Amino acid sequence: MKRIYHTEIVNDQGLNGVAYVKGNHELSVVTSSPTSLAAGTNPEQLIGLSWATCFNSTIEILLQSKGIEKKARVDVQIDYCEDENTKEHLFEMKAYAAIDGLHLEEARSYIDTAAQRCPVSKIIGDYPYASYEVTPYSE
Repeated sequence: MKRIYHTEIVNDQGLNGVAYVKGNHELSVVTSSPTSLAAGTNPEQLIGLSWATCFNSTIEILLQSKGIEKKARVDVQIDYCEDENTKEHLFEMKAYAAIDGLHLEEARSYIDTAAQRCPVSKIIGDYPYASYEVTPYSE
């Protein structure tokens, strides 16, 4: 496998501290529990940012490969939930994807392909609480 990019991320403080990316362009984020009022980001927001960014860029790459210059948008909603029977904690994840200027059926073909090719979508895989929907484009 040919490596295109490598990064290293460290979290040694859990939900109440700082997580960071190692390297020349160091990035750090304050972390906090999604159920607290403390400032900071949380896993729900980070996975949502990752999925929205990867899914949208995959759509745009597909469009560009066909010579189509249209703007795409992906909105992700994530809910942190507890199964009432098992008390297991889980994320419900839903992406809403749209392409400006394309009818829904035409947009769907690109979005469906992008959902299969997006590396973050592949990580999510067939997780039963994750889905996406093709929607009309709006800013």
